[in-house]
Amino acid sequence: MLEKNKDYDDLPPFAIGEGDKECNLFSGKWMWDEINRPLYNESECPYLLPQVTCQEYGRPDKEYLYWRWQPDCIIPRFNASLMLESLRGKRMMYVGDSLNRGQYISMICLIHKVIPNDAKSLHEVDSFTIFTAKDYNATIEFYWAPFLLESNADDPGKHRVPNRIVRKNSIDIHGKHWKGVDIMVFNTYIWWMSGLTVKILNGTFDDNIKDIVDVPTNDAYRMGMKNLLRWINENMDPKRNRVFFTSMSPSHA
Repeated sequence: MLEKNKDYDDLPPFAIGEGDKECNLFSGKWMWDEINRPLYNESECPYLLPQVTCQEYGRPDKEYLYWRWQPDCIIPRFNASLMLESLRGKRMMYVGDSLNRGQYISMICLIHKVIPNDAKSLHEVDSFTIFTAKDYNATIEFYWAPFLLESNADDPGKHRVPNRIVRKNSIDIHGKHWKGVDIMVFNTYIWWMSGLTVKILNGTFDDNIKDIVDVPTNDAYRMGMKNLLRWINENMDPKRNRVFFTSMSPSHA
């Protein structure tokens, strides 16, 4: 059971914007909660990839399912119907590597149960995986681009390459597919951090003689982030769009 916190009842409700009481969502602790967790079970979601179906592959414990994050305010329980209503007529897209793909799949696992089977679909096209909630005219999408910029690891199924190469200042190669999206969730980090340097391509992958240089990892990552910021400034309207970014991906070890 959730251990009773004597101060829990006095916590302010979560609110967006400034108020008398501030809530730092990033300051808190993990709480054990057998009442409200898990939000969905592995067997209930047909969209989970095999590599994350821990119980199917024999994980004996289930304790990891019952932890939830508790900041210094009360976060409302996830409401799938409310989430879908907020997405009515919109496109939401996750862009990045397997971390964002996991977040994407978790999102559709959270909402799919309240949608009739004939009113939802999932299909893959090139770098896209697209979940459609037909009655809401809404899509939740994932776009595989582990560096955000063009690279030789952009194939969503065959991206294990021995020498990763990133094309300099090439975010528009992928970014042309992101235009018109209402809510963007980006991530990129761990793919850049595979060594002390990153191989950066000046020119294009079609060049017969390729100009590839080793750039210090921090400088290469900075170049990628500047490309992302430029793309956001040129293509996202702060009055209409929402952009989120997750910087550091946990390792898969």
